[in-house]
Amino acid sequence: MKFGAAAVAAAMLALTGCALNEGEPSATGSSTDSAQEVTLRIGTTTDVSNYNPLQSLSKTDNWLLNATYPQLLRLDENAEKVPELASDYYYEDEGRTAVFELRDDFMWSDGTPVTAADVKFSAEAIMQYQLGNVAAKLTWLESIEAPDETTVKFHLSQAYAPFAEGLGFWMRIVPAHIFAEAGDLSEFANDSDWVGSGAYILESATPGQRYVLRANEHYPYAPEGGAAVDVVEYVVYPDINTMILALRNGDIDLMANPVPASAVGSLKSEDKIGLEKVASLGFAHVTYNVTREHLDKPEVRQALSMVVDTDSIITTIMQGDAQEMVGPISPIFGEFDNTGLDAYPYDPAGARALLEDNGYADADKDGFLDGLAFQMVCDQSNANLTRVAEVMRESAGEAGIRIDLACTERNTFLAATKAYDYDLDLSQWGVFDNPMDQLRSTYLSSNPGGINYNQVQDPELDALVNDAAATVDRDAFVKKIKAIDAYVHEQALLTPLYVEDFTFAYRSDRFTGFAPSPSDLLGMVTGYSLSQVTPVN
Repeated sequence: MKFGAAAVAAAMLALTGCALNEGEPSATGSSTDSAQEVTLRIGTTTDVSNYNPLQSLSKTDNWLLNATYPQLLRLDENAEKVPELASDYYYEDEGRTAVFELRDDFMWSDGTPVTAADVKFSAEAIMQYQLGNVAAKLTWLESIEAPDETTVKFHLSQAYAPFAEGLGFWMRIVPAHIFAEAGDLSEFANDSDWVGSGAYILESATPGQRYVLRANEHYPYAPEGGAAVDVVEYVVYPDINTMILALRNGDIDLMANPVPASAVGSLKSEDKIGLEKVASLGFAHVTYNVTREHLDKPEVRQALSMVVDTDSIITTIMQGDAQEMVGPISPIFGEFDNTGLDAYPYDPAGARALLEDNGYADADKDGFLDGLAFQMVCDQSNANLTRVAEVMRESAGEAGIRIDLACTERNTFLAATKAYDYDLDLSQWGVFDNPMDQLRSTYLSSNPGGINYNQVQDPELDALVNDAAATVDRDAFVKKIKAIDAYVHEQALLTPLYVEDFTFAYRSDRFTGFAPSPSDLLGMVTGYSLSQVTPVN
């Protein structure tokens, strides 16, 4: 226990009516002789919808469970894969065996050591129940071997260059001695009595209000003496604007969500608020459900691509804080980006002409081409995309296409996408850590647990993806990725919008030392980052 001056100071603040986050544990820093825990409050706009770390997760789920359950590898502030639970990894047998060596100082919060058996169990459970996006990364897995407590070997049917980094980064490790008793893990809620080994352990959840995590005293990456922040508390707000006000008022110390581009300028003038900019590993896009009538025609999808004024969106809505992309591969993957592709021009009149050339007409003279009415879903918590939706609706109208907007709160939006209940999906990918895994997840029709939101079933595209995935020669591999890029672009399976630079806001008068990682899925709130934070005072 720490006692003394800081506790007295906190009491004096309370007496004068100046206490921060009145009625809750202080978010201010504590000196070495203070009894008061240091609490860092983080704002979010969405409740947790899934506590099972083996399944696909939304952002708030990911933020909390990233802190609670370790991964073999984490993504650092330079977008490099670095060890977390793993101490090293390498390949044997000409790339057909991926070997992870584990640290021996991770421990579950119930006192049980983390071993290779936990890694083996986690991967086998994902395969057995086809859980989440990680199942797709295990497609070629033949067997898993744990020859000792700190070694795991994944034996593949063929070499796959991104296997170790993809699996290492995306698969969370769960305690085998807990999850093995849970029965069908596709139905396991894991919504209480959490046992983790990350930087912070989820302690309590009050949906609609707050989620509380406590520092793990055994986390090996915490600074000497343990994390300075004892408690991390996520506070739920109805929208971004309310959250920004809470940050200004001192009710929270950090926004988990990025600051909308339109609000960055006003926050720059706040001397108590710090801004941190990070790159994106994903991108904003419109995806077309090709199982819907009319959207199964490339010409209709191409016309819709021609009503998106990307340049204007980047200049006005994004305030220049983004870059254009043409095909499905982000320009951040420099050698894989097919710079030979030409973007679809912004040309509503040309889009209408293209549609009329393909048999569409306005027989009832209402200004819209008959049959071309679509619903577009989006996440209303993303202020940038809700504005994009409105702009695209207006431009589509000029081309004779009616778009009805269905921008809803995030969990409703996620439910719609999971059920494929949409015509157009306006959203933003969080993290793509390599192009091959991206293409397999989004376009391979046989991909289990993937994110094929087009629902495309294209044998030619499947053949291109599978051929590239098995290619070991680097130059040939890059060439094949670019060929897939060109095919998806020509078919207009999606319309890329922009690669965003994210800005995060925090109370710089209270905390410092964050270790941000690229993307809004990671940002300032990874378990590792929170464990490095120190109070200013």
